Amino acid sequence: MYKFMKKVPGGLLLIPMLISAVFATFWPNLFYIGGLSEALFTKKGINYIVALITFCSATTLDFKSLAKVLKKQGLMLIVKIILTLGFSLLFYKFFGETGIYGISLLSFVCILASLNPSLYLALTKDYATKIDESAFALTGLLCLPVFPIIVYSVAQSQAIDFMPIISTLIPLALGILVANFDKEFAGIFRGSTTMLTPFMGWSFGTGINLIESFKSGIQGMALVVIFYVLIALPIFLFEIKILKGNGVSALGMSSVAGLTVSVPLILSTNSDYLASIAGQVASQIALAVVITSVITPILVKVLAKKKGLEINKY
Repeated sequence: MYKFMKKVPGGLLLIPMLISAVFATFWPNLFYIGGLSEALFTKKGINYIVALITFCSATTLDFKSLAKVLKKQGLMLIVKIILTLGFSLLFYKFFGETGIYGISLLSFVCILASLNPSLYLALTKDYATKIDESAFALTGLLCLPVFPIIVYSVAQSQAIDFMPIISTLIPLALGILVANFDKEFAGIFRGSTTMLTPFMGWSFGTGINLIESFKSGIQGMALVVIFYVLIALPIFLFEIKILKGNGVSALGMSSVAGLTVSVPLILSTNSDYLASIAGQVASQIALAVVITSVITPILVKVLAKKKGLEINKY
């Protein structure tokens, strides 16, 4: 099984996620029996596993490597933030909150803002360097629902809650402190991301209903195209042309996170209009999660073959 998953780009994450999505689609309440099973095999474990991987991956970041991560992935994330804010403001200006052709402002913002750090981790572990892999904790900042919520609030001049950002920075900062002030203790956690990645994939899959995802049809596929054209392509060109990288990190960032499906449900409590479209938007996002989770690893594999990159053995 492990050898098969390693043959699939991002397979350590992707295969458990798809298996989990099958259970979530046809037997959604199977593991909701309380206790350890419910904590480990349902979406209740998502935040804990993401936080744990954030901490573990941060223990590989000494101050020297942190500077390299900020110089490369940090700049790419800044580009993503600027693109997301800019295109979201333009969308709201021309199409308003209701959007166009069944694509609302909420759908548009959620897709552009999303980033799947777990797939990024799986892909960079296969084809990139340890420094690239260490950026998982940094990319995890944009995985949280708080980022699209902030963008959506900015587009409509609403108040912003910064506490979710702070809660993400705490395990990141603790991991970095351990890495720099107690290297022996940090060594316990290094390499743990490989063991935790399948569990993270499973957790993300628990929030995906495959049938509902494919019901979104044309709008969901249109959002995927929008995501790759407006976000993935510019960041890829930025890494290749400006940062002189091989493009693996940029493509690794180019998939939609399963956690983004929760954003419409979170915001639906603030507006009757959002409550009326929350289910539709969630389905569109879920389809984008499935499609980008398949397409992005393929793109990375094609790029790796073109660049002559071998799968890492570490």
